[in-house]
Amino acid sequence: MSDAPQTSNTSTDPNTSTETTESERKNQAATEAARREKQARRKLKQTKSGETIVVDFVANFVAGGSGTFEPLKGRVLMSDRRLILATSDSKTVVPLTSVFDVAVGQVPAEVEEFFDHTVMVGYVVNGIQRTTVVGGDRETIEKFSVLLYRATLRGSTVALKHPAKVGGRLQDDPVREVGLRLDTDQVSFPGTEDLTLSDEVFSIDLGNIVFFEVLERTVLEEKRLVLSVQHVTQEQTVTTEVSMGSRRKMNILGRYLRQMYHYLASDVRNLDVDDDELEVLVGMYSMAGMGDEIDLAPMLGLEEAELDVHLDSLHEDGLIESVEPPYELTPQAQFLINERFEDVNF
Repeated sequence: MSDAPQTSNTSTDPNTSTETTESERKNQAATEAARREKQARRKLKQTKSGETIVVDFVANFVAGGSGTFEPLKGRVLMSDRRLILATSDSKTVVPLTSVFDVAVGQVPAEVEEFFDHTVMVGYVVNGIQRTTVVGGDRETIEKFSVLLYRATLRGSTVALKHPAKVGGRLQDDPVREVGLRLDTDQVSFPGTEDLTLSDEVFSIDLGNIVFFEVLERTVLEEKRLVLSVQHVTQEQTVTTEVSMGSRRKMNILGRYLRQMYHYLASDVRNLDVDDDELEVLVGMYSMAGMGDEIDLAPMLGLEEAELDVHLDSLHEDGLIESVEPPYELTPQAQFLINERFEDVNF
């Protein structure tokens, strides 16, 4: 028997070990580079004072409401504190706390010919009211306006009374002070989880709004502007009242609601929905809450194949969530029914 040492079949190849080490080193270098790039991007999103940049795009604008009405091309930046319009020669800074009006689609006659879609911002500098106008395509203006509305009202506390009415009946629910959040399709009120069955915050879907108006009432022992909103929730019409102590903020909130409602309305009105399809929507509305126990086709006097065609079309237009029961209407469908209900003899 030989005493010579035995050679193992599992010995490590020095070349393989070197390749593995090199591969690990490359991966680590790539990870570090990605981390630094992410950190650099984060720094670019902040100003020297620590403000977070939420808007940064190139546009044509008229800044400051003084001097020439000739549109300038430059950068539009907005942080959580201010709006900045900058060119190579000038810079206009608008503190968000000075903004008293945000109007989409309204533009002074002097510059109307230069823009298709606009946001006009009214603000105060040293006691003097000024305006600035930013132009762009509809998608850009829609996104910018929502962010601008949201930024000017960020951190606001509202006095909420919900429901103020159910149908036409006044309710004695107390006024509560809660938060406010704006989105393109709804207004939410953080701090109202106890008002919903799902423990989510209470919100008003814009597609479910039937009517709204601004009133003046005594709220929390002071005269205030009150936004009174009638909307459909849980298959009934209720009224919710919202107010803030600042008239400036109430004006901006009213502008937001009117503008987002206008966007929703214009999108719905551009849909080609015929009377037969509208009757299907009204039929779904009338049987809401019945689950899939009701057969919609005979209820509407339609053949199954004919109903399927209508369901496919309504689903494609974004008016129903599914072509299968139980049917659920989208906010756009709810808006359409509210607007055209009287056109249907159902």
